Amino acid sequence: MEAYFLVDADEALKKGRQLILRYLTYRARSNKEALNYLQKKGFSEDVIVKLIHEMTEYGYLNDHKFTEDFINYRKSQGYGPKRVRYELGQKGIEKNLINRKLEEHFSPDEDLARIEKILERRNISSKKAGINKDRFFRREAAFLQRRGFQDHLILEALKKIFRIDEQ
Repeated sequence: MEAYFLVDADEALKKGRQLILRYLTYRARSNKEALNYLQKKGFSEDVIVKLIHEMTEYGYLNDHKFTEDFINYRKSQGYGPKRVRYELGQKGIEKNLINRKLEEHFSPDEDLARIEKILERRNISSKKAGINKDRFFRREAAFLQRRGFQDHLILEALKKIFRIDEQ
């Protein structure tokens, strides 16, 4: 690994700019991800601060937009608010921003409908497999918990499915 803090400051900025722009072309990144990347590449603290500020000024780094896009993406993949909250925390997004955006994008009614849709898709193979209801209930509840849905919504959706199955 080349240590960029040993070279001329202007040269380090130029090299850092090239690296961070390439890093940001793959997907949107949070400020913390960009900071960690530049630190890993060996840039000095003052160069990192300048580059982060510059990328923020140009709109390449924006934690608000990143949070919105990340929530929409993970939501479309079938993940719930608890899992998305955890993942955003890992990416260095502030808790206040996470809470505000999750309130905007997730609602219990919508989450319940998404859980039911997920269970419908998964339920077909379970019926064919002929497993007992207790095992099915535990397996599906664990799956939905790992996906980040709230326990009371999982329970409500599973009860609804079992009432339909018992008729």
